[in-house]
Formats: sequence, structure tokens, C-alpha cells
Amino acid sequence: MKNLRTIIILLAGAALAACSKQQVSSPEVKKTAGRAMKTSSTPSDKVVVAYIAGSAGNVQAITDSIDFSIVTHVNLAFFDPGTNGEMMANGEPLFADFTAQQINYVVTKAHAAGRKVLPSLVGANPAVGSGNIVELFRPANRTNFINHLADMVTYFNLDGVDVDVEGNQLAAIKNEGNYAGFIAALRNKINPLGKLVTVATPGPNSTTIPNSSIAYFDLVNIMSYDIGYGSSNNHSPYNKAVDDIQYYISNGWPASKLVLGLPAYGFKPTVGTGTRSYKSIVAEYGSAAAYADEYNGYKYNGINTIEAKTQYAVENIKGVMLWELSQDAPGPYNLIKAVGRKINPSAP
Repeated sequence: MKNLRTIIILLAGAALAACSKQQVSSPEVKKTAGRAMKTSSTPSDKVVVAYIAGSAGNVQAITDSIDFSIVTHVNLAFFDPGTNGEMMANGEPLFADFTAQQINYVVTKAHAAGRKVLPSLVGANPAVGSGNIVELFRPANRTNFINHLADMVTYFNLDGVDVDVEGNQLAAIKNEGNYAGFIAALRNKINPLGKLVTVATPGPNSTTIPNSSIAYFDLVNIMSYDIGYGSSNNHSPYNKAVDDIQYYISNGWPASKLVLGLPAYGFKPTVGTGTRSYKSIVAEYGSAAAYADEYNGYKYNGINTIEAKTQYAVENIKGVMLWELSQDAPGPYNLIKAVGRKINPSAP
């Protein structure tokens, strides 16, 4: 996202998964107004991935607000390559929503807490003037591109690469048969350096990553939101999250790699229009909105659904992911805190 890229991502990437189903109610989670519940640290066998959208601004303030007892991985969105796959110039990233100073700040804070930071590659809408990602995935170009990625990761002491190529670009790469080969080559390059390779992919549709690439990823973040583009339904219902998880497991995707994506925003009146952050909705309407999935026409995920989804994920897969931190509410209605209350349900 460049400038309005935060909004564009929400309206584009996973919205292609227009396979909305009749909604069912989320399992009831008891509401306690102003509850001060103990938050358990994320256990070592689970993950909580949270994105920071650099285009949203206030990177330092967002980073300072992160509870690293809960968040295990921070993905910085987004980074794009140059025409020849180059990722940096004069110590600064090219076509990125972050400066070198911002990257270093996030890395320093996260590493001090023993957590990981990954740059997220491309997103749904490449930066104007950046390189053609379809061409860069081709065998003739991929080695050079991957070398540049590895150099950037090493330079900033990042912990891997999150591949977030979506939509028409991903479809074109898949049609050329170049996706899995690129991911395999990327892993072969950076995994020996102790770096991760992760991915963001929508619920099952034509732009889901190919099964042949799954073996090369450490984490697979399922973007189970923006469902039913143009409809008046909730874009991220509980039952769709369950369906997505079960689809991938039944098709051989390892549960130990799957991470359920949670949204911190909603739409009004239809999916793809009137985007509004959860933070803004709660700031205006208060606790009644914080625990609901619909308020004054806005449809989103409130605390009850976030907790229910997290509990289901904890019981069935690797963990959860939040898009994205600038849209989360501070204080008692914070969604990451809600995740934390469920990420370790066996704790006293």
C-alpha cells in the first residue's frame, strides 16, 4: 500500500473469495463489561502474527503499543522490488512503506522481547514504478531477486520473508508454473541463515497458493476476511473461519503451519465499501460495539467473535494473525488482548 494502500488492500486481495455462505452464530462468549481478565503469554507451540501497515503512519507509536507477551511475529507491510529485483539503495529500502529507521526501531523492540519481524512482500497492489513481480518470479530472474531479498533481510537483521503476492499477479505466476519453484529457491537461500518463509493467502479460491508450495513455508496465514465482496453480509463470520480451516486441513495442509487471519476493521453498507477501523467504531460507540459484530450498520468482528475464533484456532491449528495493528482499539477493548485471553486456555 502506498498512500491509500491500507484501504486498497482491504478492498482487493482476499475479496476475490466471494463465496459467502449463510451465517451461523458464533459460540457465545460471556461479556463482562470492563473485565480485567488475566492475559496469558502465548505458549511456545503457538503463534500470534500481527501486521503493521507502514502507510498508516505512527510506526513507532504502534510498535510501542505491542504486547510482545502475546504477539510473536510482526509482519511489516509492504515492500516492493525494483525493476531488476533490487530491494535497497543507499541503506534505505526501495518502494517500501517503511524507512530504515522505522525498520530498525521495530526490529530492536521485537528482538529485545525475543520476537520476530518479517518484511511482507508486495501485497495486493504493487507500488507505482516497482518491478514486475510476475517477471521476477521467472527462473531467469528469480536468483537475482532472491539474492537481493536475502541481502535486505540480513542488512536489517530481519527474521525471514512474508510472501504476500495476491490477486491477478499470483494468478499469472501460477499460470506460468513459477510459484512453487520461486518459494523453494527462496527457502533454500534464507533458511540456512535461520530465516523463515511465510505467506498470506485468501480462503479457498482461484488465488490460493498452490499446494506444491506449502512444504516450503513455515507459516500460512489464511486471510479469512473480505468475504462476499459487494454483499451486505459480515465479511468475516465465525463459520467461514471454521470452514476455511477445515478446507485446508482436509486438503492436506499441515495444521501445524496454519494461522487464522482476523480483521480489525469492518464495512458499511456492503463488503468493500465504507471501510472503517474497529478502533474508530469503538471510539464512537463504546462497549456495546466492542462486543458486537454489527453496530449502526457496520459489520466487523468484535471481542466475542475474536475470542471464539482464537479459541477454535488454538484447538485446531498453529495460531492467529491480525490485519492490522493501527486499526485495533487501545485499552480494555483491544483485540490483541482478547486474543491473549484465549491463546493459552489451559493457563490458570
